[in-house]
Amino acid sequence: MTFQLDEPVSLPEEVAGFDLSSCEDKFRIVALGDSITQCGRWPRARRWTGILESLLGQDCRVINAGIGGTSSSLGLYRWPRDVAPMLPHCVVIGFLLNDSHIRHYECRFSYCVQCSRDRMDANLTDMVQLTRQMGAAPIFWTPPPVPAWPENYKSRTHLDIQLELLEHYLLAVERLAERLEVPLVNFWRSFPASVEEYPGQYMDRPDGYHSNDKSQPILAAGLAELIRPLLAAWQP
Repeated sequence: MTFQLDEPVSLPEEVAGFDLSSCEDKFRIVALGDSITQCGRWPRARRWTGILESLLGQDCRVINAGIGGTSSSLGLYRWPRDVAPMLPHCVVIGFLLNDSHIRHYECRFSYCVQCSRDRMDANLTDMVQLTRQMGAAPIFWTPPPVPAWPENYKSRTHLDIQLELLEHYLLAVERLAERLEVPLVNFWRSFPASVEEYPGQYMDRPDGYHSNDKSQPILAAGLAELIRPLLAAWQP
């Protein structure tokens, strides 16, 4: 089946600048996701993807294929353009926040989600299959949890609905990771216990969705721990 979008999908900067011939001898990682992957507020060296590349060393290249505001449906649509040409050895996938994001309409209880849970499940399953068909390793990851800050919501009801949906979607990702035997770096569960105070200095008000630059090294270190064995076993 062929899909046609209403408007062009922007090309991630690092995808646009990618040159396979310059890194054929490197372990290539594609990070596919939304704004939590893109981290467009900071230069490359301060994003978790750039820090991850530094932690893994000169034999590794990380390509950031994140686009803010997008769900796993668009991520799957972008796969032939933004992932496959890199011939990655590892694909790091994360769409939790946007898949579960709600759009409100005429009253506080009238909303829809950006991507239904069954659609997310199908999208992520397809991504895992596509990754493995290339001989690469898939990895799921989740961001630090969204604090119960009401500033970005129309009402407390909206906040409560969103937080409840996030928990349901997180459980779906956890179940899928277990069923498909995909490693999951679950910062949603682990991040608060790994720092002295959360959200503290790691999230900026009123934005409770995007962890700030103080979080980026922690995210990179957690993913690096899982990827290092893959890199060690890789034969150029």
